[in-house]
Amino acid sequence: MATHKQNEANRQNAQKSTGPRSAEGKATSRFNALKSGIDAKSHVIPGEDASQLETLVAEYQERFSSATPERRLLVDTLVSSEWLLRRLNRAEAEFWQYEAQRTKSSYDSNKHPIGRVLYHGDQVFDRLQRRIDSIGRNYHRALKELQRLEAAEQPAECPPEQPEVPATEVPASTQSPSNQQPGPQIGFVPQLAETAPQPSPMAQAYQPARAGLHRLPNAAPQPIEARPPQV
Repeated sequence: MATHKQNEANRQNAQKSTGPRSAEGKATSRFNALKSGIDAKSHVIPGEDASQLETLVAEYQERFSSATPERRLLVDTLVSSEWLLRRLNRAEAEFWQYEAQRTKSSYDSNKHPIGRVLYHGDQVFDRLQRRIDSIGRNYHRALKELQRLEAAEQPAECPPEQPEVPATEVPASTQSPSNQQPGPQIGFVPQLAETAPQPSPMAQAYQPARAGLHRLPNAAPQPIEARPPQV
């Protein structure tokens, strides 16, 4: 067991440390800054640039929060899926070149290298496409789940407040009924005023003649002339 003096000496020596100086040590320590659950060393194969993986991890961690274990797993799935898709895209391009070079000596003419590659490597392309499709589905499932978690954590928006009506203004609906004209009731049929019947033209022609037959109230009675009887 280390003594108190030894622990103190180790702490002082650690403060003087400047980090790894060799190329191997720097390549190993560069993955210490990755705050992700993925194993960065296992994700980089010969021919790949580890700094690109660091940049990819930083971009996704800036976009999505990985504070909880389930979020960290989903973010790691996005990083791993995109990194594998980049690798398979490079592998497809390299396979085109490899198959075209391999079959070159089997034909007299080299005018149709793409046709030769599709003819001999159709099974390889099918397996490669199935792998790409599977990784793409994993990526979109993780992305959808992360977006769902973000939407669930956002607070509900409050409806906008309605402006209050000033006390000096009286809404049209609150006016006294005496100032309003009553409208017709539903089902009520208004009756038209009855007008006196107008006499026909023939009756109007006889009205002056008939007027002489009526006696005025103040006129004296006229004597009746006696006529002799006829034999």
